Amino acid sequence: MALISIQNLRKTYTIGEVAVQALRGVSLDIHAGEFVSIVGPSGSGKSTFMHMLGCLDRPDAGSYLLDGRDVSTLSRDELARVRNTMIGFVFQSFNLLPRTSALENVELPTLYSPDKLPAAARRAKAMAALKAVGLENRAHHHPNQLSGGQQQRVAIARALMTQPPILLADEPTGNLDTRTSIEVLEIFQQLREERGITVILITHERDIAEFGSRIVNFLDGVIVSDVANTSRRPGGELAPSARIA
Repeated sequence: MALISIQNLRKTYTIGEVAVQALRGVSLDIHAGEFVSIVGPSGSGKSTFMHMLGCLDRPDAGSYLLDGRDVSTLSRDELARVRNTMIGFVFQSFNLLPRTSALENVELPTLYSPDKLPAAARRAKAMAALKAVGLENRAHHHPNQLSGGQQQRVAIARALMTQPPILLADEPTGNLDTRTSIEVLEIFQQLREERGITVILITHERDIAEFGSRIVNFLDGVIVSDVANTSRRPGGELAPSARIA
């Protein structure tokens, strides 16, 4: 059974007097452990699709099964729990609290989790997440003391805190230079290969999409191609990366 199964998803937004069909009948299955790149130009529907995948918005029509559960039947509290436990989010803007250390930023998801952890256990888990992205020696630094790439690694560590089976990354390299982008993408590859995490990457850049094992192209609210990436760029081709502990 697919981890994510989407059938005929549709979404229309009204902007003034104009109806914009953001999704026009999208169907897609994603299996556990895949690294899927969703690529397309601005206005192609990929960002709307990301919001649907992340349970941040509801479609007008169609079905979305997440691990066998129909998302449309879930209450607001159940959706919040799904977002907290099933999906780790990584965004283009790192969304770190500026006056808070890297370690404390990483701890945040468990502070709002219904399954409260004792402070010592929470801190140990956050340190392990930072170690996983090679930043344990920056745990007590604030965001303004970290490079852009280091801040994005903190954001990835934060997304790992609840041990979600899915990482949803929306333009995660948009604010990074080429070398740092490669290092971050290699971390995603390693999380998939070594931990079995399902990675879904949203991007408008074909070069970035090439790091996925499967590339899904969006255009005008529909999927125009969905292919396995046989020419996938191997880790370490252009830059070294932090190894997952």
